[in-house]
Amino acid sequence: MLRARRVVLREPCRGKSGCAIVRWIGGCLVMTLAIVCDLRGGEDGPGISGAPSRGQPEAEPPHRSMKRYEIGQGPRSYWLFEPDGPKPEGRAPVVVFLHGWFAVNPGFYGAWIDHLVRGGRIVIFPRYQNDVGTLPQDFLPNALAALRDALGVLHDGVGHVRPDPARFVLIGHSAGGNLAAQIAAVAADPHADLPQAQALITLMPGEIFPMRQPSLSLIPGTTLLIVVVGEDDVIVGDLRGRQIFAEADAIPPARKRFVLFRSDRHGFPPLIAEHTAPTGVHPRLDNGEGVFRSLQISFGDVNALDRAGFWRIADLTMEAAFNGKTLDDVTRDEERFRHLGFWSDGRKVTPPIVGVDLNSIPRVIPVNGLRLFPWSFPPKAKVALDSRTPP
Repeated sequence: MLRARRVVLREPCRGKSGCAIVRWIGGCLVMTLAIVCDLRGGEDGPGISGAPSRGQPEAEPPHRSMKRYEIGQGPRSYWLFEPDGPKPEGRAPVVVFLHGWFAVNPGFYGAWIDHLVRGGRIVIFPRYQNDVGTLPQDFLPNALAALRDALGVLHDGVGHVRPDPARFVLIGHSAGGNLAAQIAAVAADPHADLPQAQALITLMPGEIFPMRQPSLSLIPGTTLLIVVVGEDDVIVGDLRGRQIFAEADAIPPARKRFVLFRSDRHGFPPLIAEHTAPTGVHPRLDNGEGVFRSLQISFGDVNALDRAGFWRIADLTMEAAFNGKTLDDVTRDEERFRHLGFWSDGRKVTPPIVGVDLNSIPRVIPVNGLRLFPWSFPPKAKVALDSRTPP
């Protein structure tokens, strides 16, 4: 079962240039979704069906339900999701979840949000944009304003679960992945009025408008960094992911990993490591927004790439960060970090490639022309990273 992806516009475009941009974006997205449909559909493989299994039952989450709040209006609004049933007795970790470009509907990532919250974390979901009229240069100040307000509400608001600033994590997808890295750099400033991120997890990061401030070299060396890319990502490829990984040069190799997810078409439905793979719909969190909402939701199934891949790697990374461990400690057991389960005939799902040497990890460069973002291809990474061959 695979997933769906979202793009959201909230208000009519203003002016001819805005409408032209919307039409261009829409055309690119429709063509890209058509390719995703083609990648996913009709690939029965060798007659093997059924979702892959990790071979072990999932533990019951500690919280049966969540409370949710939508606070504010416009691009500086946000959603709060807090564990409940039972409500945590003490302070809870905070995960800031930053959506992709126009994917402002929390339902698009609802399955992962539900997993995080019922596991005991508070999730802050900043909106940071309304429509194409929200300039990319405004994404960061909008997200920062929403984040500071959300932390204030959690600290002082009546009935809210209290946050633990010592357990603060940033997770972002696509444009949100780039934004997560920027927020981690801003939060390093002691005057920023933000907790420092113990972990930064950026998935298929893309950059709408190149901005070199804040410098990612400001991200503290104590942060655990995971950069995830997909081999069938025809939207952004791996360029921005590699830039983030290399530019966060204060983080030593022991505390960072670059992860290349690979597609597996052995069974049906196939597992496709494409740009929208990290999304997974939860109908109860769907707020009805999204230009291509129905189409996107139709792709929003949750599969092994989610539960055994993105979610589990994030869980392991957060656990390590909160317990003073490195990613060397986590990846010492390679199977625990990379294993995605088995197909119904017993064959292992193709695991991701995990490493710290960018030169030894295959590139992801779209060749079909469907690129929403400008591309440039610098020479091989010049940053001195661990030369070990990835597991």
